[in-house]
Amino acid sequence: MFTAAFTDPQGTAYKAAVCQVLQASFTENKSETFEFDIATSAGAVASGSSSFSLNYRMGYWPTQVAKDAGTPPYTLIDSNTFSQDFADYSLDAETYAGLTAEGAAELHCKTEIMGVSV
Repeated sequence: MFTAAFTDPQGTAYKAAVCQVLQASFTENKSETFEFDIATSAGAVASGSSSFSLNYRMGYWPTQVAKDAGTPPYTLIDSNTFSQDFADYSLDAETYAGLTAEGAAELHCKTEIMGVSV
C-alpha cells in the first residue's frame, strides 16, 4: 500500500490517494548456458540473463479516511486499453530482482503508470 498524488484516467486529481495492489502475478524468466570443459574437468556458466514479467490490478481510495471507513476502492484502469489489468513482460532485472509480487506492482504503478518518483 502507498499514498500518491496523481490524476486518474477520468481526470480527477487526488492529493493523497491510498493505493493498494488488488492482485499481482510476478514471474522471473531466467536463461543460463552451462559449458563443461573436458580437458580441464571444469564447468562454468558461460552466459546468463533474466527478466521479469508482471501482471497486476490496482485499487485506490481518494483518501485514507475513505479507506478506513471501509468504502470499496476504485479500480485504476489503463487509459490506453481501458483494461483494469496492467502488464509488462520485459522488466529490468536490476530494478525488480528481489521484490515480491506486491512490491513489483507498486513500483511499476508508481514509476510507469503514475509517474511518481521513488
